[in-house]
Amino acid sequence: MALLLGLGAAGCSTSGGTAAPGPAPLPAPRPFQGVTHYPGSQLTALHTAEEELVAACMKRRGFTYRPQPLATGNHLADVNPYGLLSVAQAVNDGYGITSTALSMRPPADVNAAAGADKRWKEALLGTPAHRVNLAMPMKRQFFYQADSCVSDAKSRLFGADYYKLYNTFQVLSDAVVEKVRADRRYREAQTSWRTCMKAAGTEAEAFGDPQGTVDEQLRQAGQDPARLHAVAGVELKLSRADAGCQAETGLTAVVAAAQTDAEKTLGAGYADELAALRSMQRKALATASGD
Repeated sequence: MALLLGLGAAGCSTSGGTAAPGPAPLPAPRPFQGVTHYPGSQLTALHTAEEELVAACMKRRGFTYRPQPLATGNHLADVNPYGLLSVAQAVNDGYGITSTALSMRPPADVNAAAGADKRWKEALLGTPAHRVNLAMPMKRQFFYQADSCVSDAKSRLFGADYYKLYNTFQVLSDAVVEKVRADRRYREAQTSWRTCMKAAGTEAEAFGDPQGTVDEQLRQAGQDPARLHAVAGVELKLSRADAGCQAETGLTAVVAAAQTDAEKTLGAGYADELAALRSMQRKALATASGD
């Protein structure tokens, strides 16, 4: 549900002609070609496959586990780590903040009753005695319970080293984003963007400020339909100005260049691990899709 469609009954609409279709835009940059990000359709397929494997594992251990679906209506799952926003996205759904608040529906916990059983819960999540600690880059740590059906399902779907590889690149990706944001080219683009936003009638000091404004107004609106509609209008106005100013300052190209340089430094020595993780993901997606 796009923001405009979702609020159409409340009087939110657009006017004007339809632009002729152009070439599809290139995907916005993500660290390591988005290796830690699964688009919606992939995420759903992988989640479904994992849940079925969890259920099978629990059955082998004498327990019943009912697979859980993902929450629906989350329009923020694909948000870009740099906040990059196309004009088409802004026109259709703003930042996705208000539409998510209006449409996101977490599934009912169909295993709530079983979760009260300590043995059932230990079979699902594992026990501290089987905790595996993994050293990550940047002196980070990650751990999982090797005797859990959750880890059993993950290993069966992706491979035994998936936890280590995925979380390694999650840490490296976060470091890349942080390095890009500190890059001189990025800071200069932000200065130009700030000037552009001011000319558009919006005071914003840094990328992300408009989203913060929407979040705060949404919190204040509560469940009041009129106030929610007003927040949606603010979100559309801010996001359109934001996307336009990002395009004017060439932010996507700046991020792509700074990210390439950051990855050369932070990703050095991890080429084999990256190839292994991508291979695991391809096989898991093929399995989840029934290919």
